[in-house]
Order: sequence, then C-alpha cells, then structure tokens
Amino acid sequence: MRLRYSSRQLEKECTDERGMKRRRGALAAKLRLRVNALEVAESMTDLQAVDPLGKWHPLTADRAGRWAGRLSANWRLIVEPAGDEPGMVTALVIDIEDYH
Repeated sequence: MRLRYSSRQLEKECTDERGMKRRRGALAAKLRLRVNALEVAESMTDLQAVDPLGKWHPLTADRAGRWAGRLSANWRLIVEPAGDEPGMVTALVIDIEDYH
C-alpha cells in the first residue's frame, strides 16, 4: 500500500528512526512494525494477515471509515483509505493518539 501522511511532522515520526524514538519512545518499535505492515499490505482488510501484531480494527461513529492499529493499551495509529489510482491502494496516516 502507498502511504501519505496528514503532516510532515507525522511523516517524520513514522519514517525517521531517530525522530520516531525521540517523539514516541517506548512506542517506537511497535510503530515501526505498524508502518511496515501498512507498506506491505495490499488493502486495509489485508492488514490482519500481514501485520505480526494484528489488532487492526475499523472505527465507528464520528471516526467511521478510519482504521486503528494498536500501539499500546491506549495509543493507536489512525489511518484512512484515500482516493486510489487504478491498481494502487493508498492510506492516509492521520494521527497517533490516545482516544480512550
């Protein structure tokens, strides 16, 4: 899957190892696995099979259409399928947040 990010800061947190460790500390290892799984997956529904951590779920209510990948007991990586080019699935990485 091709990834886009909602901000440059979020992109740096998700793609730069040093930035990831500096901003996310203990979450960095799981965040790296989640981003790698998104890059390898062919679609959002394919994530459960591809991601070694599993635990991706679609969100509901005001967050309908978005998916969350668990990083810790509270923290989630939030992504949303974006407009696709033919044969290419794109996900927009929205945020890393504790919405509980």
